[in-house]
Amino acid sequence: MTGSMTAFRMMPVQLDVLGTGVSMPGSPVTNDDMVQFIALGNDKHRSEFVGKIADQLGVYQRFLSRDLAAARELPRAGDTNPELSGRAICSALEQAGLTIDDVDLLIGHTTSPHTLLPPNVSWVADLLGYSGQYMELRQACTGFANALMIAGSMLTSMAADCVCVVGSETGSVLFDVDEAVTDRGQLVNAAQMGDGAGAVVLSRYTGGGAHLANTYFGTLGLRKPSGFSLATGGSSRPAHDTDQPGSRNFINEYTLAREDGLDLFRAGFEALRSIGLDEPQVDRYLTHQANGRMGELLAPILGIPAKKFHNCAADYGNTGSASTWIGLHSVREQHVLEPGQVLGVLGAEATKFMYGGFSYVEGSRENPVHDTPSGSSDVGASPCD
Repeated sequence: MTGSMTAFRMMPVQLDVLGTGVSMPGSPVTNDDMVQFIALGNDKHRSEFVGKIADQLGVYQRFLSRDLAAARELPRAGDTNPELSGRAICSALEQAGLTIDDVDLLIGHTTSPHTLLPPNVSWVADLLGYSGQYMELRQACTGFANALMIAGSMLTSMAADCVCVVGSETGSVLFDVDEAVTDRGQLVNAAQMGDGAGAVVLSRYTGGGAHLANTYFGTLGLRKPSGFSLATGGSSRPAHDTDQPGSRNFINEYTLAREDGLDLFRAGFEALRSIGLDEPQVDRYLTHQANGRMGELLAPILGIPAKKFHNCAADYGNTGSASTWIGLHSVREQHVLEPGQVLGVLGAEATKFMYGGFSYVEGSRENPVHDTPSGSSDVGASPCD
């Protein structure tokens, strides 16, 4: 199908949402905590600046898989990417009244895997005791859309009856106070980003309950430079190649994202509008949670009242691959929608300027969504006990 701005793929299949769940690592980390962390680089001006950036972005806390006690750290025990993913899946399955044995296909998507090979999702399967089919997408903020394309195809073709999708990030381990002294992009990362995992359990549409439909995906990034990247670790820039200059962390070309990012949301809005889901037919919108001020930014551009945007980035930050699933769970647990009301999801990703989303229709409240705790970080804690 073609929107007014670009070509995109639309899958109008309806899928039941049986459960959602999230897992956040540790305790909330405030902007003051981030200021103290950047101060480890002995640059008072830069450390104070990261707090100002976070305030400007409307991000007031986030959850991190590291302790910020030293310039370089690994994820703390219990809060690795597979452990966060496993807990989010368990929460979603509990809400659905299912067990891991009911899942026919497990799809993971992340940019900060436990290992490059085997895939992160294989470690998740180990933790859960899951012996079924799994696969992984190495994709950030729009990984959810491509995962849904796969899930929808498997479910409607009868190749699967139950699919679980989990998006997760533990990218805070790449925060580098030394690079932040000379690279403002690293300051933006520290101010904006958070860790966490979100999961959804899906099945074929049965009618009447909570469900999603109209999954779409497109790109505006053909032959454009990347706005957000992790250059080191691939075969062209292996981690051991110490001779090549450049960041070994997430490279945030935030000026490119600022220039082109709004077009991604406009393209997603046009994709939904092309199938009749214009602003009057959509009760609330969930954008990629890049910052806490998305509603203020997008309202005048899309002609949508700012109050129609749901935002949880103020509490979680930009959680990358996990962002949309954490946002959907937030919509459900806060009862943002009345039964039958529609949520329009506008996902965007700066890595190669991709966009994607779906529509979600709220079901009845016979099975209420409960708040999901951050989860235990005990060493050796077993998910889905």
